[in-house]
Amino acid sequence: MEDLPVWKHENRVESLPTKDPVLAVFGQKATQVDEPEPQVDVSLGASGPALVGEDFAMPIVVTSKGHAVYSGELKINLVDVGGGGLFSPREAEPFSLESHHVEICGIDGAEGNNESESETGSIKKIQQSFGLVSVPYLKEGESWSCKLEIKWHRPKPVMLFVSLGYLPHGSEANTQKVHIHKSLQIEGKMPLLISNRFMLPYRRDHLLLNRIKPAPDSEDVSSLPLNEKSVLVVSAKNCSEIALKLVSMSIEFDDEQGETSCLIQQGGGCGDSPSSANLAPGEEFKKVFTVIPTTRTPKLGLGSIHLKWRREGGNITEAYVSTKHKLPEVNVEASPLVMSLDSPPYAILGEPFTYAVRICNQTQLLQEAKFGLADAQSFVLSGSHSNTVSVLPKSEHVLSYKLVPLTCGEQQLPKITLTSARYAAEFQPSAVASSVFVFPSAPQAEKAISTSK
Repeated sequence: MEDLPVWKHENRVESLPTKDPVLAVFGQKATQVDEPEPQVDVSLGASGPALVGEDFAMPIVVTSKGHAVYSGELKINLVDVGGGGLFSPREAEPFSLESHHVEICGIDGAEGNNESESETGSIKKIQQSFGLVSVPYLKEGESWSCKLEIKWHRPKPVMLFVSLGYLPHGSEANTQKVHIHKSLQIEGKMPLLISNRFMLPYRRDHLLLNRIKPAPDSEDVSSLPLNEKSVLVVSAKNCSEIALKLVSMSIEFDDEQGETSCLIQQGGGCGDSPSSANLAPGEEFKKVFTVIPTTRTPKLGLGSIHLKWRREGGNITEAYVSTKHKLPEVNVEASPLVMSLDSPPYAILGEPFTYAVRICNQTQLLQEAKFGLADAQSFVLSGSHSNTVSVLPKSEHVLSYKLVPLTCGEQQLPKITLTSARYAAEFQPSAVASSVFVFPSAPQAEKAISTSK
């Protein structure tokens, strides 16, 4: 029979339900199992990429185009695109919410079908990456929809697989179940990039030993002076392609120790006017806080930044998303010497002004400090350029100079360097702090305001 395949070409072999004539010719009719063509459509819709932290709503619509739907079941699976898995093995608790990078939070009931709400609510089964929900009876031409809520804890692309199985002819024993499979890849992205930086008081520099001479095994930790006002600038940048509305930005302590060891004054910002904090893609928002450490400690926890945001232009009743960003620990130390610069806010070309350098001793010991003042080409100055001074405990020493500007514009003041003999350490003010703007003549703004009154 294998050498004489003539019998395979009989016409009676090519009969239903075999649809492939090639299989019928070679006598493989028994190996082919045909399933009725599905006449029900399953559509998946997504409004752009998902953002970490939000409850991303994925609408699923089942539409009957020719078959009635009996005993329908909707199976939902989330699979990692990269193959690494949605679960992080580094987490200690495998069933905690944060242990899964992406998880299914819930499935809302049907829309527009009153009888289906009670029916689907009793058969719904939801896990972190799997969901099963029953589809109510649908006549020809009817549709049923639900919303799948997915939450991203970390940025990760996932593949969503949705499988619908239903009976097209009721509960007959010989009725074969029809299956429809749909898939969609969804990108999970970070909505905001949060950063922070510390700034010391303007024209007030502190001798911080940990900053000048860090320990060999110490980490890169910012140092703040004790009982001094430091400025903390927090930036939130929209790193997604979706416009966001930033509602509030605040700092909250993680424990009671931070509240007693540090004072944080909330500055003005988006919390006062929510409409002014609309962030376009790539736009950055900044808020200023005042930090006053009251306890000397090598590692001071400043708490966490709490942001409340949502997508701009969405539903007004939509819940806001809360994002938490932990601030790094800082080193708080008492500065033995503080150098302050005292100069007018601006200078006038050719008119002399007083430039004072105040050296404050905050210890109980006598401090010897050596200073050196560098010449500046834009000024003519009079005063001692270098010397060694002794500063009494809990007192200050003032170095006074007379300066005459020779050039207009923003000019660098003569830069001073202070060296402590006791600690063998030197420090100097920053370039921004030791600068002044020189006008060619006296500004007329005050005169114009006085004449208008």
